[in-house]
Amino acid sequence: MKKDRLLRAYLTGVEHPEVSGFEVLELLDARSEIVELEDELSEVESRRLEEADSKFLENGKRFYESVNKITELSEARKRENVSPSHWWWYLEKLVQQEEVAG
Repeated sequence: MKKDRLLRAYLTGVEHPEVSGFEVLELLDARSEIVELEDELSEVESRRLEEADSKFLENGKRFYESVNKITELSEARKRENVSPSHWWWYLEKLVQQEEVAG
């Protein structure tokens, strides 16, 4: 099932911040697809997604550095026509906020 595959990919992906920028882009795409299926998630799946999002945020700087080696994230967002509500695509802003909060 697509939902299960995407969720598994995202849950696994956030555990590996050392991946290449291309893999981070795939992770961002997977998360964008998951948001479209959130109504179908069970309570357990929703909780696991929340935990994965927290892990994603913890590793945000490393994910951003990987993507930044291969492309400008703002350009990738334009190419993918990313919704502003998809916060995971705004890693550079998340990293800046983290640095300011320090």
